[in-house]
Amino acid sequence: MNELKDVNFPLINEINTNSNNDVNVDENLTNLTRGSHEKILTLTKGHIIWKKVLIITSISVPIFAISIGLAAGLDLPILLILVIPSGLVILGILFFIFFCAGCGFVTVNPNEAYVYKYYGRYLGTLKENGYFFGYPLASKQKVSLRSNQYNGNKLKVNDGEGNPVELGIIVVWRIGDTAKAVFDVIKYEDFIQTQSEAAIRYIGCKYPYEPSSPGQISLRGGHEIINKQLKEELERRVKISGIIIEDARLTEIEYGAEVAKLMLQKQASNATVYAKDAIVKGASNAVINSIKEFEKNGIKFTDEDKAKYVTGMMTTLCMSSEVSKIVSN
Repeated sequence: MNELKDVNFPLINEINTNSNNDVNVDENLTNLTRGSHEKILTLTKGHIIWKKVLIITSISVPIFAISIGLAAGLDLPILLILVIPSGLVILGILFFIFFCAGCGFVTVNPNEAYVYKYYGRYLGTLKENGYFFGYPLASKQKVSLRSNQYNGNKLKVNDGEGNPVELGIIVVWRIGDTAKAVFDVIKYEDFIQTQSEAAIRYIGCKYPYEPSSPGQISLRGGHEIINKQLKEELERRVKISGIIIEDARLTEIEYGAEVAKLMLQKQASNATVYAKDAIVKGASNAVINSIKEFEKNGIKFTDEDKAKYVTGMMTTLCMSSEVSKIVSN
């Protein structure tokens, strides 16, 4: 049991989204150095090989034909017996060369790469565009280097305050290290989808939907900060797969259906309170400034007159409905 305590499982710790383990997760991902590393292959141009094959063929076939003709013309059966088998051997060798040549030729288009494997051994990756020849007996796998887009479905997550919210994500990614993508993960397309969902759950649990205090970062208001952290989190998670994250953003942010109505009422109440507060502050400033203006022009107010004036003005300015009559004794 004591030996098991010292075992480190970086991939298991990586999935844990508990905020108390954030430091351990980052350390594990930073120190993760295992896995394959890409090697760039440089192969011979295909047209050069075809020239050599054609030269060998153009020399071998005439020599074989001339040898048979001479042997038949000189009426030498022994020579004929020696020429024909040797000629057949040469033809067999040429056929084998053509067969191998056909298997070894490959065309690499822009933003494509071929990963070469030879009986379980990684030979390297061919990324140069063009027509090449090499390793006819090796297997090769085509990998696209183009930018891909993953548009995830909405996920239900509890935000930083425990409220259920639905978040959507869009990720733009591409293959950076072909060896890691092919050998270190199973189906890198599925891997990026799974890690995107894990990253959005991790970020969604850290922040509230709306700020509860001034200056607080929220899912609804801090788009640039949230998207930046989401991209960084996703980059750490897919590091072992050789995938490069070009962009990651939240596309949809809304409350869960079960609390949407209550939260809308809460938003409306908060908006009303903020509006009333602004109205009262504006009305207070207007009344104070008007009293100062009257006194500046020589109109004096007693304390009782000020109280009546303030009451009437504040009632007029702050009531939501139209004031039909103001009674002043």
